[in-house]
Formats: sequence, C-alpha cells, structure tokens
Amino acid sequence: MNRPFSPLPLALVLVVAACRSEQETSVAEARDNVPAAVKGEMSTTETVGATGRNHGYIRRFYQQKGQYYVTVDYIQFLNGADAVAAAQRKGDAQVDVQNGDTIYSVFNDYYIVNDSPRQRTFRLADQAVLTLWNKTGELRQYNATPAEVVAQGTDVFRYAPFIVETRQNVVTSVTEQYVP
Repeated sequence: MNRPFSPLPLALVLVVAACRSEQETSVAEARDNVPAAVKGEMSTTETVGATGRNHGYIRRFYQQKGQYYVTVDYIQFLNGADAVAAAQRKGDAQVDVQNGDTIYSVFNDYYIVNDSPRQRTFRLADQAVLTLWNKTGELRQYNATPAEVVAQGTDVFRYAPFIVETRQNVVTSVTEQYVP
C-alpha cells in the first residue's frame, strides 16, 4: 500500500531547523565580534607536567632570597559548547525555555572548572615574561617585570585566570587570560 507523499512534515522540519531565536542570534553575534587577541585560548584536559602550557589561578607571587616564585592552582578554562557541557554536568548552566525548547548557556561564554585544590609552587625564570591586561582606558596588554608586579601589589592576580607556561618545572611565562 503506497501512501501519497506529503511535503508538509518535511517543510515543517526545515522551517523549525532554520529558525534562530533572538537570544541565540545576539549571543552568536556578540561571540563572533570578539577580537582573537582578547578571546584567548581554551584549556584542554592536558595533564599538568614539568613542561607545559596550562590555565591556572595565581595564588601567591613572591620573592625569596632574590628569586621570584609563583604558586599556581591549575584550572580548566572552557568556552563555547565545552563550557556549556561542563556547566551542565556541574548544574551551573543557565537554563532558558524558548518556544518549548530548553536552551543552556553560560555567562559571557566561558566556564572555569577547578576540581583539584592542589597548588604547585614554581620558581620564576630570570627572563620570564609577565603579560597583563590594562583595563583602565583602552583595553590593551602590557608586559611587567616581577619587581613591578610586587611593587604595585599582587592584587592583579586575585581574580583573573592566567596561562602559565613552564619548562623543566620553571615558569617561563605568565599571561593574564582576558575575561569579559
């Protein structure tokens, strides 16, 4: 028994699939307009080792016997779909129902996972590069020496995540991750 083909169900599926809500459009446009230098990079689940590039919070930055040290609490810095998925797993995703559909999101399109309280202290290399964001006036990055950071106060490390690069258990670079 052959049924006559009706294009109505197919057309309905195509119309629904092609629709984007105003919120989805505005979020996508805002995300697409963020300059690459500001957006930064996303953490992966790489293992933390003697040599690597990882996101972390700087818990302590100090000088002892003429040498600078940094204490790092490693994190995962996620954005996009990975951020939403991680936030959903932890019950932190924002939930919005639009037209009967449940939409999950995270504020400012990033999410930080910090599952381990373990902190690691590393020596700072003599030629280590410290890159921070100047958030007064025009948003721009600048390099600072360890002495300048200590002199202005280490509050700069209080809330922002950083990208910490190490080589043979010595920190070679600390770069502030931009967060909106």
